[in-house]
Formats: sequence, C-alpha cells, structure tokens
Amino acid sequence: MSWDGVKLRSIAKEKGMSLSKLSEILNVSRQTVNDWTKGQVPNGSRLIDLSRVLEVTPSFFFPDEIPSIISVPLHRKRGVAKVTETMKQDATLIAKQYEKLFKWAREPGLVPILRIEKRDGQSALALAEKLRELSGINNDKPMDYEHTFHLLFSLEIVTIFRYFPKALKGYAFYSKIHNHRVVFVNNDTNLLDLIFPLLHETIHAIRDEEGNAPGDPEEETFCDMVANHVQFPMSYIRGLYNTIKESDKPRQINLLKEYSAENSHSMFGVLELLKDLNPSLDLQVGGANTNLKKQFPSIGDILFREKDARSYVQKLRMLSPHFVDMVASQMSNVTTRKSGDWLGLDSKLDADLALEELKRIASGTG
Repeated sequence: MSWDGVKLRSIAKEKGMSLSKLSEILNVSRQTVNDWTKGQVPNGSRLIDLSRVLEVTPSFFFPDEIPSIISVPLHRKRGVAKVTETMKQDATLIAKQYEKLFKWAREPGLVPILRIEKRDGQSALALAEKLRELSGINNDKPMDYEHTFHLLFSLEIVTIFRYFPKALKGYAFYSKIHNHRVVFVNNDTNLLDLIFPLLHETIHAIRDEEGNAPGDPEEETFCDMVANHVQFPMSYIRGLYNTIKESDKPRQINLLKEYSAENSHSMFGVLELLKDLNPSLDLQVGGANTNLKKQFPSIGDILFREKDARSYVQKLRMLSPHFVDMVASQMSNVTTRKSGDWLGLDSKLDADLALEELKRIASGTG
C-alpha cells in the first residue's frame, strides 16, 4: 500500500486551498505538508484530519486497498452510535499503522481460545469464571483496569493505546493483524467507562476465532452477558443488593455511587445486574454517574501522568508488555519517528527519550 502525495496537491488545488492554508488548518508546519506531497505518509491521526478537511476518505490517497492481512470487525460503538463506513475506515487506518510491526514480529503461535457449546446464560457464567481466573482478580471484587489488562496479556492479546478520532465514537476496538489479536484502546476513555467495552472486545477476540460474524445480534448479546459477569461477580451484586434494598430511592442511588467510587466502576453496568435480582428496581443514575466520572482520570491521563517519555514507556509496559516488547525488539529496523508513532508519541524529543528506555528494555536492564 503506497501513499500518493501528488493526489494531496491536486485535491487541495481542486478545493481552492493552498498548502499554506492547509498547514494552518491542520496546525502543522508548511514543510510538513510539503513533505506529504513528496511521499512522506502522515501518521494516523494527521491522515484522518487531512482527509476530513479535504472531504475525501483516507483510501483516496492510496492506490491499493487495505491488505487482507488486516481485519477490523467493528462490533458496536459508544452508546447508541451505529457503525458507519467512516468508522470502519478510521479504525482500519489506525490498524494499518502497525502492519509492519506485526509483520516483523514473531508468529503468535497457538493462542488461548475458550470455546463454548451454547450462547446461553450458563455458558456465559462459565466463560466469565474462566476469564476472571486468568485475570487473577479476587473472587469477590469487580474487575479493575490493571487486572483487565493482565487478562488480555494472559490471552496473548496485544493492547495498543491511541487517541481515536472523534468520529470513531468508541472506547476500544478489536483487530487482527498478521494473525495477531490486537485490541486498540482510546486514550480519552474515562476509567469508569473503560472496563466493560474492553472486556467486550476481549471476548470478541477469543470468540471470533470460532468464525462468529461481526454484528450478529445474538453474539453481541452473549458477549455483553459474559463481559458483565467478568466485571461483576454475583457475590458482589448480591452484597450490594442486600445493602441497598431496604433504603428509599435517593439513598439507594447514593449507596450505589459510594460502591462504584470505591470499586472504580460505572453505575450503569452494575445496575443492570441488580435489576436481574429485582426487576422493579428503578433508579435514575445518569446525573450521579456523570458526577462520579469527574473523580476519575482517563486512561491517557494515567499513561501520561508523569509527562515524561521514559515513565510513559514504563507505565505502558506494565499495562501492555507484549506491545512494548515488540516495539523494543524492532526499533533497530525503523526510524525513531516510526517507533514514536507506534508508541503514540508526537514529539521527536519524546520519541528519542522513549527510544532510550526501549534500548534498556531490549538489553534486559529495563
């Protein structure tokens, strides 16, 4: 797949936009835009912004189609948002940035697959128990983000953190690149919103091995069931229900908020399971959940908290060791800029510092 910079110059001219004006809109230097016209490929987020400004799809700039070794079976988006062609293109474009990383990486070999016979409640509970065991979480505790990422690691799923374009409307999406199972995570996702969609995509990653079609309503419902039970063990749900059942509605909402704050989860998912115990439980938690989220950072805030590239790489390796080790093993094959792009770093200085940390990791001293 090759970038055609001449098309950039021609479409800009057709739109009556100078390259200087284009650079101003995109908040990049005039030299950067000039480099694009001469064959340098914009990184994923820049390419998406460029395509939107010029009102074309990213594929416009490439004469070939996305290779078949990349699949992005989008299943569902945030809230009620429906999957669109633009979302598919944006997600595929993000995945395409890592094609060489996975092409050069060692073959994943045999990967864990947890099979089920029926897509029913009993199977959902059984699969959830296996996944919780793999995560190492305490039996009575809701899943936290550290154990969730450990679960992906245990399943040989590579996690990659990126800031998604806003039109993608997602917290995470699953992709398969050169036979590697990959889950991309949106850095803008609040910690309370992260666990369920991440578990949902993880379940798709292990279920898609069985040939399940993306968007199958029965499959989506089953994955939701499993994700709910992985996140919230029934012992936790019953304990919470026994705590709130005798209180009036305002007190129930406050108690639910306290539990959610203490255990770092959204109020919505746990409420659905509480309704399974008592269908008449009718709590309006939207406002309380919005206020609760203000107490918690995004996953990007956690990764970049120290505002230091070395600390970022160290934190990244804690959450996604497969990914960081892959980049570390291949940094001699690519430019510092490309390593920085893979790591989600825009600044060359940050990329240089990150490269030093990767060298320590590759040498076994990191």
